This record gives sequence, structure tokens and C-alpha cells, in this order.
Amino acid sequence: MTSKSHVALIAEQIGSTVMSDTDLWVNRFTVKSSSTSSTYTVAQRKGDGVWGCSCRGWINHRKCKHLTDVLHRLSELSTKEGFDRAAIEILVSARAAYLDLRDPTPVAAPKVTAPTLDL
Repeated sequence: MTSKSHVALIAEQIGSTVMSDTDLWVNRFTVKSSSTSSTYTVAQRKGDGVWGCSCRGWINHRKCKHLTDVLHRLSELSTKEGFDRAAIEILVSARAAYLDLRDPTPVAAPKVTAPTLDL
């Protein structure tokens, strides 16, 4: 089973369908929020295979319940059908979405000048 078919099965499980790929993202599908009426897009980045979500949790903290659910479903699906190379690659890349191993971007400390007192 290819990674596309794994993704299609997961999308079907949650009532979604696989969306077309973009220049930057593949394996795209929508996920409905469990707490609001919002709908988010879950996808895998072409360049490095990292999974992402369009929700605020992933954007701000690089983790969210939507990806957790999708990855859990993927691991269950792969366990039932036997792990193949495509499934293992998806799970390995998905883990990287939570552990952004890039060096943090240095931030310059603000320059603070002491106030002068005119006595």
C-alpha cells in the first residue's frame, strides 16, 4: 500500500477526502475541529516530509490534537495491515513535526539605554 492510499484511508475514516497537492504540500485533507465549527488542513511538506496543520495549536506550538489523531490512526492502520516502507516513512516524518530539530533562530537582545537625569 502506498502512502497516498494510507492517507486516503485515514481521510475516509474522519469523513474527509484527499485534496490535490500544492507546490509545497502533499497528502492534504481537511479535519473538522471537535470544539468549534472550524475546519483545518492537515498536510505533509514536500521538501522534508514534515506534517503540519493549519490550526493555531500547530502554528504556535508545533503540536495539535488533529495531527495526534491522524498519526494515531495511521499507526493503527499500519499495525493492522503490517508496516510497509511508506507507512514507516510517514510515521518517521510525522514525528519530526513535533520535534523541530532546527537550530533556533537567534534573537538579538533589545538595546536598552539608561535614562539621563538632568540635575
